[in-house]
Amino acid sequence: MEPAYSKPLAHPGKRFQAQFIDGLIAYLLGFIVYYLLDPLTLGETAIYSGLTAGVLYFLLSDALPDGQSLGKKLLNIQVVSKSTMAPCSLLQALLRNITFPLGMLDWIFIFFGSHQRLGDFLAATIVVKK
Repeated sequence: MEPAYSKPLAHPGKRFQAQFIDGLIAYLLGFIVYYLLDPLTLGETAIYSGLTAGVLYFLLSDALPDGQSLGKKLLNIQVVSKSTMAPCSLLQALLRNITFPLGMLDWIFIFFGSHQRLGDFLAATIVVKK
């Protein structure tokens, strides 16, 4: 039996769509930073800067206002602390997204009991409808 929260949990499909959108945004952000800096540098700095910008967005975007990355904002869902229902903090965003390299293994957890990814367990967060 899953616990009752003040807001309903977000559907796994919406969560996946939001993460996909955020992945695209991170990818585009990386390319924009690269193409803006490339003419000004020797190239290698632009590559690392673009990569850093994209990765930082992906890792920390859930800590944007109301616990909503741009993808989550578009789909009207948000990341909140499981115990307080407060919007996701920077540390929680980092903890929940650092598991991304685990891929499908991380996502398998969403279909069981508490409907949390492994990253959500680490960060003590849930994703709810806004």
